[in-house]
Amino acid sequence: MLDIDRLYQKWQEYYLLTSVSSNAQTRDSVFTQLVNAHSLPDRDYHNLTHIDCVLTTIDRFNDLQNPRAVYLAAWFHDFVYDSQATDNEAKSAVVARELLTNLGESIATIDRVDRLILATKGHQIDPEDRDRCIFLDADLAILGTDPVRYQAYQQAIRREYSWVSDVAYRAGRAQVLNSFLQRDRLYHTDLLFAELEAIARFNLTGEIALLEQIS
Repeated sequence: MLDIDRLYQKWQEYYLLTSVSSNAQTRDSVFTQLVNAHSLPDRDYHNLTHIDCVLTTIDRFNDLQNPRAVYLAAWFHDFVYDSQATDNEAKSAVVARELLTNLGESIATIDRVDRLILATKGHQIDPEDRDRCIFLDADLAILGTDPVRYQAYQQAIRREYSWVSDVAYRAGRAQVLNSFLQRDRLYHTDLLFAELEAIARFNLTGEIALLEQIS
């Protein structure tokens, strides 16, 4: 079970609060909004546990060029999530811009967070952008997990798309998974490529086979 107090400590730690002009009340208010947004009843996967996983994965890298922006993008990238919508990333970026402005963040940091969040739509990699590679790899870390966690992830995603018929879901899900498999690399950091690439491809291939078998 996720420890909200520990996540709050992460918010305080990762946000590097001493260099911005926000007050404690505003920071706590934004944290509460983050918790509430990620705790909605339709958030079976895109919830605080996912955010915690992304943050923990980012923690493994000590060569971030702009750690502040990367961590803030992790916190905000799924602020808005509606499985029936196609503009979640854009809406999340808008919310991030508003709340980070209230927190006194610089325009440069906010713009960087905005670009990172928008990159999660289709996971568009720029090999020359180290921070983006780390951030997007962390967002996909779940694909390279052990069979038990991967199965739980599959089931959570299916629940988020409970409004879709089985036939349509299997076709759409298989298309998404195949699009990942067709990439030269799922992970663009050497660390996660070495650790997770083979496992992720095994998981995706297995899920596709199951989807095709059921259909």
